[in-house]
Amino acid sequence: MLDLDYRTIIWIITIVIGVYAYYPYIASILRGETKPHIFSWVVFVVMDMVAFLIQFWDNAGPGAWGIFTTGVWAFVVMLLALKYWEKSITKTDVWAFILAMGCIVFYVVLKNPLYSQFMVFSILLLAMYPTARKSYNKPTQENLSVYTVAVVRSMLSIIATINISFLTVGLPIFIICLNGLFISMVLIRKKQLK
Repeated sequence: MLDLDYRTIIWIITIVIGVYAYYPYIASILRGETKPHIFSWVVFVVMDMVAFLIQFWDNAGPGAWGIFTTGVWAFVVMLLALKYWEKSITKTDVWAFILAMGCIVFYVVLKNPLYSQFMVFSILLLAMYPTARKSYNKPTQENLSVYTVAVVRSMLSIIATINISFLTVGLPIFIICLNGLFISMVLIRKKQLK
């Protein structure tokens, strides 16, 4: 019989809610309602996998698998974004993308887990910029299911983490804050534009 502790059960729950979040998000992309910004999703995929490795190496246990699962779903969105993406790219979008990808290089070179964690925060902030800019101007082009579930998944990830440290729970806390602010901005803009 399979021996499941509460952390593993929480990880399984995060997978289920990930499917719950990404299914409507992907469906809305295919219907042409959501237009993901390719720059953001490329960086999200890379950073989810890097964050997974950081947490995995710091013995986060099942808490690390939530971010891995998210990375797999982000990869699917990135592939869809190649066809269905928002085509209005600004110079600031390009700079945010270049800086984010450049920060990934610095992240690899640093080889200091603490500095690397702050670099991950910077990269995600830069990666979110094109999506936030697009969504500020066109809030109806963004389905919030993925961002809302990312908050819940991150909370569950913290609960499922075996070794609590800044390295293992810093990223989930940052994701909660970043996505919470993004969701609030989109909801406020939708209300303002009605």
